[in-house]
Amino acid sequence: MEGVKDLEAEALSGDPKAQALLHFLRLLRRKDYAGARAYAEGFPEGERERLLRGLSLLEEDPEALDDPFFAAEKEVVLGVKAVREGRREEAEAHFKRALALDPAHHRALTNLGTLHLERGELEEALALYQEALKLAPEDPLLHENLAALYKRKGDLDKMVAHMKRATRLKMAPPPSLDPLTGRPRRRFPLPPWAWLLLFALLAYLFLHKP
Repeated sequence: MEGVKDLEAEALSGDPKAQALLHFLRLLRRKDYAGARAYAEGFPEGERERLLRGLSLLEEDPEALDDPFFAAEKEVVLGVKAVREGRREEAEAHFKRALALDPAHHRALTNLGTLHLERGELEEALALYQEALKLAPEDPLLHENLAALYKRKGDLDKMVAHMKRATRLKMAPPPSLDPLTGRPRRRFPLPPWAWLLLFALLAYLFLHKP
């Protein structure tokens, strides 16, 4: 399996298979496994089974996954598992390996930034978050992490700005495409008063968080 850069080059050249695989890879980066599973159904039989198997192993037994196409996502999944189990040095190594395999994997950047944030390395965390923000400006978790960082820095204006952005993205995300039809999924926006009430509650909880 070629690397991400080769796949991107083939997609830019107009190769339809590479374009389809690159879209699948974007779904993996966002951890939209449901969307990736639905999208995989459109591939020819052999490729479809390979992609579906990879998705199943990511969720059930990532260590058993040996398909190089899934290597970066596997490292991120193992890194998150290591964080949950308190093995932060191991987690950092996993996230760095993911970025070596796929430099555009914004969740690897975000998780690596969070490890720096936990250690009080605010500038290192900020640099990683900003790099991730260029790749995934619509990720609400990233904005929440930036809000936490700016709270630590004492910059309440930026903290509030990122909290507002995270809240808006969570409650009224931009329309996404159905992977089967290519048409926008329908969304049901909240009324303005509900937004204000929800944000006020989140801001109170965030500011009073120990």
